[in-house]
Amino acid sequence: MTEQNKPIPAQREGGVDIYRKINTACLILIAVVSLVTALIYTRSILIPLVISIFIYTMITPLIRYLRFRMKFPRWLAIVISATIVLVPLVLVVIFISNSISNFVQTFSIYQAKLLESFNKLADLIRSYKIPLPDEMLELKSLQAMLTGPSSVNFLKGVGSNAVKVISYFSMVVIFVFFMLLGSGRTKITNTVIKEIQNKISAYLYIHIIVSIFTGICVGIVYFSVGLELALMFIVCTIVLNFIPNVGSIIAVLLPMPIALMQFGPTASFWIVLIIPACMQFVIGSIMEPKLLGGGMDLHPVTIIGSLVFWALVWGVPGAFLAVPMTAAVRIILSKLEPTRAFAEILSGRLPK
Repeated sequence: MTEQNKPIPAQREGGVDIYRKINTACLILIAVVSLVTALIYTRSILIPLVISIFIYTMITPLIRYLRFRMKFPRWLAIVISATIVLVPLVLVVIFISNSISNFVQTFSIYQAKLLESFNKLADLIRSYKIPLPDEMLELKSLQAMLTGPSSVNFLKGVGSNAVKVISYFSMVVIFVFFMLLGSGRTKITNTVIKEIQNKISAYLYIHIIVSIFTGICVGIVYFSVGLELALMFIVCTIVLNFIPNVGSIIAVLLPMPIALMQFGPTASFWIVLIIPACMQFVIGSIMEPKLLGGGMDLHPVTIIGSLVFWALVWGVPGAFLAVPMTAAVRIILSKLEPTRAFAEILSGRLPK
């Protein structure tokens, strides 16, 4: 072998280094795909489990306060704390289930009202001589959609989702019950778990207060104009505010079909649309960030990305859990030296 054909040690080390990086990247990709697949296939168990963990995280500070500040016995502190947190959740689930049942039973009435409202809107467009195709103004496609198989499928979907919510909630109650039975037996000393618990419980309590305040403000508008199903839309507003950014938009648009059927394109309809939208913007963009501060330490782009990811993996429940789940992941990554750079990226800071 001549001198020209002998391998150069530096070139060999460079090739080995590139091979290791490619191997590491492939292993990370396989691990991520495997993890996402596991999350999708086990979501029927993991979703109630994660929700119950967050509820337990909310109950724990109350238990500590009642036990060590108020000097209540352990069992009484657990009962009072669980009642304060779980009873409103039970009432909300019962109310939403009854509202969905009533809506399904009176769906034919709302079908007729919706067609009547769209006919009035089409007549209004014709009176102003707005150039639109006749096929659009005749509303044949809308009539076919409201009276055809799609409406039946819609009702079936609503019913199946209501059953799924009730089954999930039953599992959540069971999980929380057993977590409370074992609470207080071991003291949490891990700093990571303590930080996750403190930040998520603070986020949930502040978000609940802000959501209830938003619901009260929006409810004043709905009741002042006499909107039908106003109480249901208020509860939906409170619940949907837990979905970052997108939830407030859905909460504003959700009453629009009912408002259009009831009021038509009148001033009351625009009041139901514009005033709650302004309230959501002011509360969500100005008031809530000041209350939360930098508690979750997540960049807005990270929040949107986590919302998309968890919604794709776990559906609607994933959208509700996106922020606290991502915040917990960020805290864990920040405590590990190899993954600290990823935590900085999630916070919107470039790693040093």
